[in-house]
Amino acid sequence: MNMRGEAGKRRDPPQQELLDELARVRAAIDMLDDELVALLAKRQRQIERAAAVKPGLRIPARVPERIDEVLARVAEASRREGLSGELAQALWRAIMEWAIAHEERLMERAAAGDGKASDGG
Repeated sequence: MNMRGEAGKRRDPPQQELLDELARVRAAIDMLDDELVALLAKRQRQIERAAAVKPGLRIPARVPERIDEVLARVAEASRREGLSGELAQALWRAIMEWAIAHEERLMERAAAGDGKASDGG
């Protein structure tokens, strides 16, 4: 091997250092995932509160103006935080579609006199 190749090898971190770093990165990701799940659970509880209030105001689960408002706010937050706008929009569209369907189920149950305030979670 020539000197150039050997010099490049000497600068590369040992395999164990890379494995240790990957383990630290994965542990950090796992902690962030736990935080995201906790925040999404809090958001779900607010959706359930909205589902309890909207019928009294004769507001449907799907309010297009609110969807636009949320997506615009998320777009601005994603720019500010350096999050991919494409990722943010895709995630929030999926979250909101699920939330709307969840609200509709809850509102239908309440209208049927079921009285349940939750969809099992």
